[in-house]
Amino acid sequence: MKTALLVNLLLGTVVGWQNPNLFLVAQSVPPTSQKQVTSTQKACQIYAYVIDKDPQGLNVRAKPSTSGEILGKLPTNTNGVLVDIIASQGNWVAINKAEDAEGKVVFQGKGWVYTSKLGTSTRGYDKKKVSVYSRPDSGRKEVGTIPSTTEVTLLGCQGKWAFVGYKKLQGWLAVDDQCGTPLTTCP
Repeated sequence: MKTALLVNLLLGTVVGWQNPNLFLVAQSVPPTSQKQVTSTQKACQIYAYVIDKDPQGLNVRAKPSTSGEILGKLPTNTNGVLVDIIASQGNWVAINKAEDAEGKVVFQGKGWVYTSKLGTSTRGYDKKKVSVYSRPDSGRKEVGTIPSTTEVTLLGCQGKWAFVGYKKLQGWLAVDDQCGTPLTTCP
């Protein structure tokens, strides 16, 4: 009984029981009250720019986690670093290239960047505002608007849609309403 109690305290719920005079083989089963976070990777094809202000630079990691190896750092003290985003997973996006404002490549290859350290701007030049939607598809519902030429924080992406945050509003921004450069307006 003492062995079962000790195993239960160390491993959580025990499945199976062996004679304590032999050896104990137990499997740990997570409690049902704990949520297992699973995040699937979504393919993207959008552009954004670095909005992080850390003078040490923005880490590019080997996997979408703060424990991932740092592959490089994107400069944060320049006129702008533009990134090509190819995937999204949780609060991370995968990039395959980053260039400074002069077109010099500052990172090449696949790496992961924390989403809220990147931004994009809204277009809507002739409308004075752009719509933000509940889903990244054509059957979407508008959840709010953002003024044109406004910087927004990137929160994720799917396909050519950007999931963005602006003040207390979060939603999906269509590709035609995104401008992934901080230096000029987009065509």
